[in-house]
Amino acid sequence: MGQNLVFARVKSRSPVVAGLFYPEDKEAVESRLCSFGLKKGTGTHAQAIVVPHGAWDLSGKVAAAGFSAVSGGENHQSADITRVVLMGPIHAMDEEGVFFSDSVFFKTPLGRIPVDLKLSEELASCSTYFEINDIPHLKEHSVEVLLPFVKFCFPQASIVPILIGGSKPSLLSALARALWIVLGPIMDHTLLIVSTGLSKNQDEKTALAQAEEFTRLLREKDQKTLAAELVDRNISACGGALAATALQSGLLDDTQVSVMPAQPVVARGDEGQIVYYGAISFWAANHGYLAAHRVF
Repeated sequence: MGQNLVFARVKSRSPVVAGLFYPEDKEAVESRLCSFGLKKGTGTHAQAIVVPHGAWDLSGKVAAAGFSAVSGGENHQSADITRVVLMGPIHAMDEEGVFFSDSVFFKTPLGRIPVDLKLSEELASCSTYFEINDIPHLKEHSVEVLLPFVKFCFPQASIVPILIGGSKPSLLSALARALWIVLGPIMDHTLLIVSTGLSKNQDEKTALAQAEEFTRLLREKDQKTLAAELVDRNISACGGALAATALQSGLLDDTQVSVMPAQPVVARGDEGQIVYYGAISFWAANHGYLAAHRVF
């Protein structure tokens, strides 16, 4: 009885969009993921992936393409991934900062995923912009909708969920530096996930042009131009600033890029707004980084 009471008091984060953005039943989730072409216990060999965070009916197949990208490669085995770092945007505009979680587990229909609290604390200690605060995590879906993919493909991995509100250059630069310092030495066993769409606009031609430009800049790893285009609002990707941060971190410098075709969808509830989703993977033959050699 005492052990059960202690277990019940362990802090965990429960799903908020299960049954809305994706199924809430374990068998239904597994069936959907298999229908997307994924195999249980088998995931990408990429070092980082860019995938969308929409409802699965709209974005599930695209996200699955990212989770299975380069799956036949020789550089990583799925079992080698011991942690998954997920960065997602906060859709509530009043939140600004970088927020880590102090929950011990994040619950999914496929079971609980442990949070790497030690790594979260190490990252959070890198800047005064950062804080360990579960409140933004409790109502945000940009990380949650990808967690069943993580549990299905990497069942033994822990997670480091990171939510970012705002796009101040100083905030993003601080996060890039923290990623380099903390993750650099352990990237051989880490998958970095950036949760973002490619574009959204009322005009289909504009949405397509912005999606193509965003994809080109990621393919060319042109962080400076991407950051400038985001500031000028020439790129409308929800989470695009996180992709720029990943590039700025230097973790993706020694990588090759694979781009899956973008897909246009009409976002429900947005009065016909055109949204482009895509999946992009960064994979490298050589892993391991020396943080002291990078200047920010």
